[in-house]
Amino acid sequence: MDIIKYLQRINSNSLTGNKLEDLRNLITQHLYTVPFENLDVVNKVPIKLDLENIYKKIVMNHRGGFCYEINGLFNWLLNNLGYDVKMISTTFSNGKGGWYRANTHLANIVTIDGIDYLVDVGGGDLVRSPLPLSGTVNEDISGKYRIQRTDGVYYELQKYANDEWSTHYRFSTAPRKYDFFTDVCEFNQTSPESKFTQQTITTLANATGRVTISDQYLIITENGKKSKEEYATADFDHILSTHFNMQLNR
Repeated sequence: MDIIKYLQRINSNSLTGNKLEDLRNLITQHLYTVPFENLDVVNKVPIKLDLENIYKKIVMNHRGGFCYEINGLFNWLLNNLGYDVKMISTTFSNGKGGWYRANTHLANIVTIDGIDYLVDVGGGDLVRSPLPLSGTVNEDISGKYRIQRTDGVYYELQKYANDEWSTHYRFSTAPRKYDFFTDVCEFNQTSPESKFTQQTITTLANATGRVTISDQYLIITENGKKSKEEYATADFDHILSTHFNMQLNR
């Protein structure tokens, strides 16, 4: 595993030494170059929590992955760049005042100058910058985000939409080891209750929005406006190459 090759993969070839500014740039470049995708799940290619294999997949083979792969590998990069970083687990809101299965998502917390930031480059359409746990609002092309402390244990990642704040997921700051996610990684590859086994998803951010494959649809979001069109199955590989700079080894 090579830090320089990883940085080249995400088109981030120079670091300034300013930890926070460098982190912002690393997040941006990661989101612009490494798709969030579940194609191995759909094609029943087993995913193991093995960073060397994940490095080969994402860095050498120009693929993406889901949270355990992307955020797990990003944790390795940040550690090797000298960041104070730890893995955490999060639980998604069901949008009805309750929660889905607990601790199914892997994210990171980075501490810089005594300030904790949520960092999540493996969650699809989420905040695109280090988000302080203090409640500061961050805004980018995808929306407004904040973190709210709800009790003595949990924080909630919230997004502002339709004139209100809604919770995306909650988390504690308890550090997790990589193998903590072994069972939920298996669950999200095999269970009919997992959305990843029920639909094809590939999505990649860019400066004006994002490009997404959702089952048989290509969705382009640009400056808040969406276009959605059905594509032919025969065009799938071409779409992957054109919009995501990605090829599948078949």
